[in-house]
Amino acid sequence: MNKMKEKVLKKIASASRFAAVKAAGSTSWGGCHQPKEPEAVRKLRKS
Repeated sequence: MNKMKEKVLKKIASASRFAAVKAAGSTSWGGCHQPKEPEAVRKLRKS
């Protein structure tokens, strides 16, 4: 059970990281709010 939970959590973390990197530098969907981008995400985008 623990191995399965660990695999699921790793997949969720991987998907979250992918989404953060893809969203880095882009505006919101509504176009009315541009959140401050964390430096760590900006560095991931460049690598």
